[in-house]
Amino acid sequence: MSIAIRSYRDEDFVAVAALEESGLHEPYRSAVFVRQMGEVCKETFLVAVIDDGEPVGFTVGTRVQHNVREAWILRMGVRDDQRRKGIGSALLKSVTGALQAGHTRTIRLSVSPKNQPAIRLYEGHGFGQEKIIPAYFGRGEDRIIMKKTLTEN
Repeated sequence: MSIAIRSYRDEDFVAVAALEESGLHEPYRSAVFVRQMGEVCKETFLVAVIDDGEPVGFTVGTRVQHNVREAWILRMGVRDDQRRKGIGSALLKSVTGALQAGHTRTIRLSVSPKNQPAIRLYEGHGFGQEKIIPAYFGRGEDRIIMKKTLTEN
């Protein structure tokens, strides 16, 4: 299997919205998010495609407006049947590289303490736990904030 990471395109909308919707998000909100990020984060909204060119994963990173040296990875998802094949790792490397090219030095993300596979992935790429925030997204939605500090090029 060949994996390619490229920038999001408008024709990816249906597949990426379905990936985004497959999580805990409401379908309408997912569609809005995908459309808006396609406009706002052109350099750091990336999709993973396999042999047939169909998107099987995506990630969105963005720089903090008041401090471009800091950034967040807002979303990352891989289609269930394509997990554990290196796609998440490829996406994480690519979005980190794209953010670093824009002079970012610190990247943060949030992850559920229950999502051990994602935590292991992030730790394997140099992210460490910064803090735990109870009810980050509301009652019962605790999150670990993870942080990675990048080196100068």
